[in-house]
Amino acid sequence: MKISKTIRITYLLTLLIALLSCASKQHIVTEEEPIITQPKLLFLNFEITKLNDIKSVSLINQIKTDGKLKGHTSEDTKGDIGDLEYLILDKDLNQLEKHYIKNPLKKVIEFVNDSGNFEKKMLDLDRSEFSLKLQLKPKAEYIAINEITSEGITKLNTTKIE
Repeated sequence: MKISKTIRITYLLTLLIALLSCASKQHIVTEEEPIITQPKLLFLNFEITKLNDIKSVSLINQIKTDGKLKGHTSEDTKGDIGDLEYLILDKDLNQLEKHYIKNPLKKVIEFVNDSGNFEKKMLDLDRSEFSLKLQLKPKAEYIAINEITSEGITKLNTTKIE
């Protein structure tokens, strides 16, 4: 009986040592690799029309492609009355970026007059097309186009990015 008690204690100690020696002392750290996505460019083509001094903007098409925008336009510039501002918005319509473009209904043309000198002439158009080329932000969901007027900002169009 004494031998079996000694064998049991030896067996239990051996088992205890085996369990402790097999236990890992290192902490397991799992690092998730960040998902790397290709930068995207977004091309938007719009048409602006003016009828009885009321302007409207409609989307012609949008193209999304891989690429990176060279150079970044400054957000510090301000638009003049008649110019358009476009806002890049997230899904909750919060502003991510704001940029300005010159009034697409006012075109300056240069030509040579009858005496051989260059002249500039400002044309007021009733219809024109304009394009936007944007670096697509991951959270961007909408593009809003507004007109700057003497009374403030007039909303012309909000487009969902597809």
